[in-house]
Amino acid sequence: MNMEQNRRFYDKYVSTHTGNLYGPQDLKKIEGQFFAWRSYFSAFLPKDRNAKILDLGCGNGGFVHWLDSLGYKNVFGLDISNEQVKAAEMLGIKGVSRGDIFDFLPSRRGEFEVIFARDILEHIPREKTLDFVELVAASLHSGGSFVVQTVNAENLLWGRLRHADFTHEQAFTKDSLRQVMSVAGFKDVQVCPQRPIVHGFISLMRYILWRSFELFMRGYLLVETGSHDGIFTQNVLAVAKK
Repeated sequence: MNMEQNRRFYDKYVSTHTGNLYGPQDLKKIEGQFFAWRSYFSAFLPKDRNAKILDLGCGNGGFVHWLDSLGYKNVFGLDISNEQVKAAEMLGIKGVSRGDIFDFLPSRRGEFEVIFARDILEHIPREKTLDFVELVAASLHSGGSFVVQTVNAENLLWGRLRHADFTHEQAFTKDSLRQVMSVAGFKDVQVCPQRPIVHGFISLMRYILWRSFELFMRGYLLVETGSHDGIFTQNVLAVAKK
């Protein structure tokens, strides 16, 4: 999409997309996601509660609110959607600003210890992906971390998530993620599945069934290619070091 089309979609992102998916949001709903974020992202958080952390494409600021609840004092969220930023304001979540990633990052060289990009990379046009990742690298301290959650093109139903949002531009595999991050200068790129989290009996059953399906997919891949190395969850998580 061109910039004018992007603006029109993001200007109405809550009223035409996230609001339809998730319904009205309040702090109680957002805090109900804390257990999932704790499971997926706690390992990537710095020990220093004064470390500067940036959440790109922060939406209504729920993830910022979670980090605030953990005692992190320098957390910032950025989103291009005016509706999302207004939603954060209505929820009373501080530290969320409206802005374009490509305008914001160039003046933040070496500023952050961790930068999160959850459900953002798939929105970046292919021709701008490397520029985006290089801007992130330049905005991190030496030794800082870039944490990504994005659509997994190895998933059997990857097209469902890839095309669920008209503003999605692409999807990734573990190999293409490593490739992009390595070209941008990141080191020690680790990519892992985002499996279901166990937090009760039903989720335990989902987890067991998922691992069974995963075993089947590994078997299929082994038969066809001679290797069982694959990630099959709808999303993948990646962390890379500067």
